[in-house]
Amino acid sequence: MDGLRVVTVADASILVLESVTDEIKQTLRSRLMDYCYGRVQAGEDPDYYSFDLTVDEFFKLYDSKADEAQLGLAGELIVHLLLPYGHDRLVSACVYLNKEERNVKKGFDLTFRDHHDGGLWYGEVKSGRVNNSQTADSKVRELINTAENGLHKMFTSDVRKKRWDAAIFDADAALQTSDASSVKKLLRTDFMTINKGSTVKVKALLCAVVMHPFSLNEINADTGEQLIESVTGRGRFDELRLLLIQQSDLEDLVSVLRESLKEAV
Repeated sequence: MDGLRVVTVADASILVLESVTDEIKQTLRSRLMDYCYGRVQAGEDPDYYSFDLTVDEFFKLYDSKADEAQLGLAGELIVHLLLPYGHDRLVSACVYLNKEERNVKKGFDLTFRDHHDGGLWYGEVKSGRVNNSQTADSKVRELINTAENGLHKMFTSDVRKKRWDAAIFDADAALQTSDASSVKKLLRTDFMTINKGSTVKVKALLCAVVMHPFSLNEINADTGEQLIESVTGRGRFDELRLLLIQQSDLEDLVSVLRESLKEAV
């Protein structure tokens, strides 16, 4: 894709969003409804789930949040957009917007169906800006560490059934019937396994989104390989993939939607 540089090292993909090109803008505009409501649900009524109405809902949520929450929302949005360029075997089984209220989505950040083997993957996204004492590499290490610890706790010390409930509802909105049924069965099985005191073999996609000007420094390819080795070495997940994304500023992608909102007024 024009404007996007991709480096793959082991099971880590490093994506650098160098510029928001017309191709990226068009992809975002054509797929936003799928991200927000699920591909299946959005396709049921293109008028109800229109681009203009979806953008309006996005900013009613986004503009009501403090900076940290906006970082999280922007980070998850760019993961939805760029995931196919980093891990194309994973198909989203989740929705981006919270269904019950204008608030940050509850439950797991992401769930996926592996279209190669039908497996279930859980994703966790952490986003942040690089401060004066950090580099893009040190920030991405911090974010992946936080994502790893957070996702691990969801299967051990902070188990909440509502996370699996939300993911089950998402699967119906995002996947065709047969695929949704398969993913829902895997989700129910995982929760019941944990609830009985046993350990689940978790397939994890850990995502870090770093906001930092490329002219200062960029994520190094070696960092991806080192992170794969260190996280794998702790043995918390049965399978592991990383998605490391760098963009220069929080508003790089959000501004595309903001301009569309102005045009609609």
